[in-house]
Amino acid sequence: MSNPTLHATYRDASQAAGEQVAALQLLLARAAAEPDLALALAQVDTTEMKGALDTANLLVALAEAEAERDLNAGLAERHRRRAAAGAALGDPCRCAHSAATHSPRLTADGLLPCRHGHCGCRDLAFR
Repeated sequence: MSNPTLHATYRDASQAAGEQVAALQLLLARAAAEPDLALALAQVDTTEMKGALDTANLLVALAEAEAERDLNAGLAERHRRRAAAGAALGDPCRCAHSAATHSPRLTADGLLPCRHGHCGCRDLAFR
């Protein structure tokens, strides 16, 4: 690599790092002034986020977090119901289908309907 090319490469890298420094300094200053922002930033897991923290990527991360929250809430509800009924792992719903056949996500009204074709069971319930 020639000297001018090498210098330009380092110059561009230095400029990009400088912009990153300025952005982080601004974020730190705002977080220091706004405790709610600092708390929100501390709760964001960026390990699986790709790219800049712009609106588009934040919306993607939000959708993924909501989907994970909803899935885990549904699975937790399955296990809560199983424990409340004293049912063993693998015991079927009163519709005779397994708990895994029921939706892994709660509906808006808190139900876990059966997904087995033509079943019609509106909510997971153990015998």
